[in-house]
Amino acid sequence: MNTLPATGCLGIDVGGTKTHGVLLDGQGRRLRESVRPTRPGPEGVIATIVEVVSDCVGREAEDLDPLMVGVGIPGQVDHRRGIVRTAVNLGISELDLGAQLSSAFGTRVRVDNDVKAAALGAAHFLGEGDGDLAYINFGTGVSAAAIVRGRLCRGEGNIAGEIGHFPVDPHAERCQCGQRGCIEVLAGGGRIAARLADLGPDLTLLNLARSADAGNLRAIAEADRVSTGIALAVQLMVIAHGSALVALGGGVVHVAPGLVARAKRLLDARAAHSPFLASLHLSERVTIVPVEYPVAVYGAALAGLDDSHAPESVLVG
Repeated sequence: MNTLPATGCLGIDVGGTKTHGVLLDGQGRRLRESVRPTRPGPEGVIATIVEVVSDCVGREAEDLDPLMVGVGIPGQVDHRRGIVRTAVNLGISELDLGAQLSSAFGTRVRVDNDVKAAALGAAHFLGEGDGDLAYINFGTGVSAAAIVRGRLCRGEGNIAGEIGHFPVDPHAERCQCGQRGCIEVLAGGGRIAARLADLGPDLTLLNLARSADAGNLRAIAEADRVSTGIALAVQLMVIAHGSALVALGGGVVHVAPGLVARAKRLLDARAAHSPFLASLHLSERVTIVPVEYPVAVYGAALAGLDDSHAPESVLVG
């Protein structure tokens, strides 16, 4: 585990339905935490964060200096300036979140995309912060982040990792992004839920893999579609970044871990016909981050480190 500032870190993970905060000491131990429903809109999000921070520090959140504070939030995030754009599920088109929270708390607040923060948290949990790790989140949508030699890959505009919008099946439905057959169409929780609703009340994400293993033809078709999306996401991240380990998280894999097992079998089957894929040992690189370990909020705390340990260069693990 990396050495945190003696004052510790405060991490905040802002989600579409709930906001989770955790206060860590200098050894990364959880001192206090809070979960509150996320109120939508710029003012609602800020008010929710302030309440969670107040819960975590045990007093009014008005002067947290020198405590390091980090926030992970969906959307396109300018991590240098703390500006959040197009966080659709939160009702935010543009919000200067870093500046407003810094003013409210009396200390600098670092803001980053939630999945990039989660990658830091996954690396912290798996002890791979100074290596090559990919984190893929299969939630309502699909997105990813990669750490290469201890550094987050960001790309222009911090957009690296939006693999959910990589098209892989020209015969599949159209994605919200406008393309057809994106990975998110195959393995995003929102699209899976819609398809399962059309298949009838007897099939749910919870029993999908079991029903497929039992021979239910409708379940087999859907489970194959989802596991294909998961497998292709893993293959894409490994080929793009050379990730030695691919950590998976999000509701789809936590609710139905059997789908990951099917995806690993699919990767092995594809490797049987490709010496190149066989040489990558893709299925062996895959691991599921335990649902009880809140990678996003831990990663947000790590993202709150000062400039000498900024996410571009922080070594965690």
